[in-house]
Amino acid sequence: MAKRIGRSVAISFFIAGVLVLAGCILPTSNALPIARFSSHALGGYAYAPLTLLCDAGTSTDPDGRIVAYNWDFGDGETGTGVTVSHAYAAPGTFAVMLHVRDNRNGVHSTETQISVLQTPAGQILRRYQWTTQDGPQYLETLLPEALYQHYYNQLRQPFYGNYDYDDYVLDPLDDPTLEDLAGTLWTRAGGGYEAFLEYALSFVQGAIAYTPDPAGVEYPLYPLETLVNTAGGDCEDTTILFVNLLTARGYSALMAHVDTDADSTPDHVLALVPVTASFAGAIVCHPGNNKGVWEIEGQLYALAETAGFSLPLGCDPWGLEISDFKQTWSL
Repeated sequence: MAKRIGRSVAISFFIAGVLVLAGCILPTSNALPIARFSSHALGGYAYAPLTLLCDAGTSTDPDGRIVAYNWDFGDGETGTGVTVSHAYAAPGTFAVMLHVRDNRNGVHSTETQISVLQTPAGQILRRYQWTTQDGPQYLETLLPEALYQHYYNQLRQPFYGNYDYDDYVLDPLDDPTLEDLAGTLWTRAGGGYEAFLEYALSFVQGAIAYTPDPAGVEYPLYPLETLVNTAGGDCEDTTILFVNLLTARGYSALMAHVDTDADSTPDHVLALVPVTASFAGAIVCHPGNNKGVWEIEGQLYALAETAGFSLPLGCDPWGLEISDFKQTWSL
C-alpha cells in the first residue's frame, strides 16, 4: 500500500513538473507592447486652428496582440482607435500621448510634442484648397494686414470701362508678398516655367472662388484683395492675380479684354502666356473646346482662363479669333 501511494505521489510530481515546463500552472512573462505613432497636421498647416492626424498602425506586440489604443492630446481631450484626428482651436505646445494595451493587460506609452502657432499680429491667415491630377492641394499663407487695408481703401469708381487693368499688376507695393507666394507655387510645381504656369493656373482656378461683379458694374481688385477676400473675384480679378504671380517670377504675359459672344463688345478678361511650339503642339483640350494658341508679334501665346473654369492651359471654349482681342496689356 505504501509503495502504491509513493508511486502516485511520484507520478503527481512528474505531471506537475511537465505542466510547469509547459507554462500551464505558472504563467510565462508578458513582453510589453511597443507604442509608436506618426502625426501630421491636415494640409501641412502650422497655425491655429488646425487638425492633427495621428496613426498608431506601426505599434506592435511581440507575443500577443494590441487590444486598445488610447490617446491624450494634451489639451484635456482624449480619443481611442488606431487612427484618430483632433482639432486644436488655440495655439500652444501640446504633449500628444499614445497608450497601447495588449491582450494580457501589458501597457506601453509614448509621446511627442506638437506646436500649434499663433497668427502673428498684423498678419492675415489664409488657407486655400484645390485639386489637381495629383490629388488635393493645400496652401497656408500669411498676408500683411496693413497692405491689404491700403489696397482696400483705394478709391475706384464702379463704372464699366474706366480701368486700365495693367495698373493692378504694375503696382509695386505687394511685390514681396506675391514673390513669396509665387516662390511657394514654383517649388510645389517642381520648378520649370511650363510646370509653374500650369500649377499657378490650377491654384487660381481652383482655390479662388469665382464671384462676378453686379450687373453693369466693374470693380477690379488688387491681388492682395483677391487673396484675402474669401468670396474670391471675377474674371479680371483672377486674371490680375495670375499675371501678378507670373511677373513675380520674372515672366511676361498679356492680359486681354475679349469679345466672347461676337457682338463686338469686350465682355471677358483673360491671360495669354508665352509658350514654345512643342508645348503648344502637346495641348489636349476637352471635347467641345478649341486649342487656344495664337502667334502675336512672332511669339506663340496660349490662352489661360482663370475665372473658375477648370480649363487646361491653351484651351478655348469660345472659338476666339485674334480679332476678338479688343484690348491687350503687355506685362
